[in-house]
Amino acid sequence: MKQLAILVLLGLFIAPTEGKSQQIYSLNDLLKHAVENSHQMKKAQMQKTESSYKTKEVIANGLPQAEGSLNYSRMGIPEISISSEMLEMLPEEIAPLVGGLANIKALHTTSAGVTVSQLLYSQSYLTGIKQAKKAEDLYNSMLQKTEEDIIHDVSSNYYQVLMNYSNLKILNENIQNLEKLYNILKLQYENDFVKQTDVSRLKVTLTNLKTKRETLENGIQIQKRILKIITGIPDENELQLDTAVISKMDYQKPAVAEFIPEVLPEFQLLKKQTELAGLQIESSKAAFYPNLAAFGQFNYSSYATEFKIKDFSNMNTIGLKATIPVFSSGMRNQRVKQSQLKFNQNMEDFNLNKKYLETGYQNAVNSLHSSWKNLQDQQENKELAGEVYNQVKLQFDEGMASLTDLLNVESSLLEAENLFNQQLLKYKLAEIELLKATGKLKTLIN
Repeated sequence: MKQLAILVLLGLFIAPTEGKSQQIYSLNDLLKHAVENSHQMKKAQMQKTESSYKTKEVIANGLPQAEGSLNYSRMGIPEISISSEMLEMLPEEIAPLVGGLANIKALHTTSAGVTVSQLLYSQSYLTGIKQAKKAEDLYNSMLQKTEEDIIHDVSSNYYQVLMNYSNLKILNENIQNLEKLYNILKLQYENDFVKQTDVSRLKVTLTNLKTKRETLENGIQIQKRILKIITGIPDENELQLDTAVISKMDYQKPAVAEFIPEVLPEFQLLKKQTELAGLQIESSKAAFYPNLAAFGQFNYSSYATEFKIKDFSNMNTIGLKATIPVFSSGMRNQRVKQSQLKFNQNMEDFNLNKKYLETGYQNAVNSLHSSWKNLQDQQENKELAGEVYNQVKLQFDEGMASLTDLLNVESSLLEAENLFNQQLLKYKLAEIELLKATGKLKTLIN
């Protein structure tokens, strides 16, 4: 009894905690979470940060550089054997020196110094700074494009999941209605009011709908897993969507925004790539210019026949160094031509992709208008199918319509509702495509 009481108390404490940990995600919640936590955004942010470090590295190449060095070497001297007869033949003032050579085992050299350099002029360096800063702008545009791509993918998958939930709701309602009808038919069959074939046909219809429901439920789970990957939600976390917004979806007549390519991340990315290609031409031409740098070397050295850290002598050097390109057998000129061709290729890509962006906008506008018209038609079709079903259902209840008639209108109503949901999904997706084509996807994040 005591153990049961403990388990009840634990359940009271644990249950509320689990309930609070579950979060129902709206589209806005998913978009914010994706922008902050998706793998693609993290990678794009790191690439942008890396590009800023590269810019600082390039700038640092033209700032003062200093390097210190410390060297020690021992050069062994082979043993020298001098006979007394040879010493006697040498002058008195030289004989002691030559005789001392026999006692020298090695020559010790120690040096320490600092080398300082400062770049004074380099056209390659100045162009390199421009390239590094332009590359930083390029990665910033890539970050913006990645963000819009994520918003596009999350929104598209979100609406697909919601529409499948709506279809699942319709299936469940139809299954419930048919189960009630099936129970009634079974009772009527037991009282010999209907045939066995009527009951069997309804049973087959019910089984088919339940199979379809199971397939739809599995599809929803797959889509939710994909959605969790895109948004960066941990796999162990439950993803619950706010399905109540389905009935509140706004599908009023669309308003078309003006096409301004300059606001599109894709356009900015193409523009930055073309500008970088142009700077590469400048970088290739910079190889024809001389470079000028100042340097200074401050060294202290010691030479002795024994190891000791003293008696250092200094030797300092300062100067200018100019590197002047003279002749390269046409190598530098060929590099300039290659860079020019690369730039021309980028211009072709830029012009082609700009046309694709314009075409994408026109296609998005046409698709939105077409989806809107089809949605209105499916709305009327769904309402009409509902009216027909209600009439036939009333006639069936009064014994004036057959089971076949009821099943046919039931199937027509289900198809009409599903077609409306599919068209609503197409309309919402067309809205997303138009927002992308006009650079306004971020407006989905409140």
